[in-house]
Amino acid sequence: MRVGVVADDLTGANATGVKLSKQGLFSATFLGNETIPDKDEEMAACIDTDTRYVSYAISKKRVQEALIKFRNWNADLICKRIDSTLRGNIGCELNKMLETLGNDAVTIVSPSYPESGRVTIGGFLLVDNMLVQDTDVANDPVQPLKSSYVPHLLEDQSNQEAALITLQHITQGSEVIQSELERFISKGFRVIVCDAISEKHIDDVAYAMSKIKSNKLIPVDPGPLTSCYINYERNKEGHKKTKNLITIGSVTSVTTEQIKYLLKELKIHPIIVHPDKLATFSNLWEKEVNRAVQEGEKLLGTQSFLLVTTNTPDHNNIVDLAKTSAVEGVSKDLLAKRITEGLAEISRKLIVKSNNKINKCLFSGGDVTASFCEIVGANGIDLKDEVMPLVAYGQLLGGEFDSLSVVTKGGMVGDHTALFDSIKFLQSLA
Repeated sequence: MRVGVVADDLTGANATGVKLSKQGLFSATFLGNETIPDKDEEMAACIDTDTRYVSYAISKKRVQEALIKFRNWNADLICKRIDSTLRGNIGCELNKMLETLGNDAVTIVSPSYPESGRVTIGGFLLVDNMLVQDTDVANDPVQPLKSSYVPHLLEDQSNQEAALITLQHITQGSEVIQSELERFISKGFRVIVCDAISEKHIDDVAYAMSKIKSNKLIPVDPGPLTSCYINYERNKEGHKKTKNLITIGSVTSVTTEQIKYLLKELKIHPIIVHPDKLATFSNLWEKEVNRAVQEGEKLLGTQSFLLVTTNTPDHNNIVDLAKTSAVEGVSKDLLAKRITEGLAEISRKLIVKSNNKINKCLFSGGDVTASFCEIVGANGIDLKDEVMPLVAYGQLLGGEFDSLSVVTKGGMVGDHTALFDSIKFLQSLA
């Protein structure tokens, strides 16, 4: 993939370039007159147009020259880096980008940079909890900022009407954001501003953008949105070839709500496992394992995500282990372990059946994770990162699937989006 970033100053170009280099792209900043090298590897080229304090006419000329360079370089995606306090000829430059890139181009503007104290609420940009117009930016000797309302600022500098997606919709997740983006695009808006007060909000906007195929979307931001969006776009081709497995052994109400949200977002068919047929030492155990695996094999051809669970909003099957224990003549603990072993064996067989196309897994419920590690002979998990509190990412150590990427999550952990957010984390991995 080749990514072209138009930046109006050198430090901004470098800041966005560094974010993309952390994703594994070769990233370099170029001054306006430099030639972009024709490298075979994935690359992000950040062109500094040096247009923050020049006239509109010069801004337009330099932005167009940068876009022509990117076109000749065969860039796959174009991004616009803007100042986190809205300095510069932003609206003017967006005008030229939309004019040059064609009628299907739409800019998605997110001035927020939560890690640096920049957030957007109701279209107003705040810096360290102050309206940007009340900060020192208002006293800029060259281009003083008179307004904190992002849509109006962009409209004043361009001939475009700006739409706004507020926190009311942003906080409802990527599916709602996607719907809002598509609604505004269908109405002809080519500049859409998005509220955000957290990294998750920005990530949800990026994910929603990656789902839209009707238009050429251009992230316009100080870096976080571009980074998230490029990450999702880069992985699209890879995700068509690879699969993700989600195995859930938890039957809590928290997990039920998380599954409900996950199914709504991913739009997939789950593999429903009947726990009563696993809580046994009879041949029903093997029959249920094989049935679930066969069902999963069929879905491998049509879905990037396989969800194996005994718990869905419509099928929350809790086994009466005491009654079954009396019939089987074994302890409740052994029967409970048979259920987790069944889920683990289904997971193992699906990975094998996929010819290792399943290379990332999420396990919810510590007992399921432990059973899977035991069945595949893993010595442990090489812990790499914290996805969120009480949710960990690592790679298996040894065994049948050495180095397999896994996310482990407790059944009572997180809000209703926690499973989906964990899957998005897996998708972000190279």
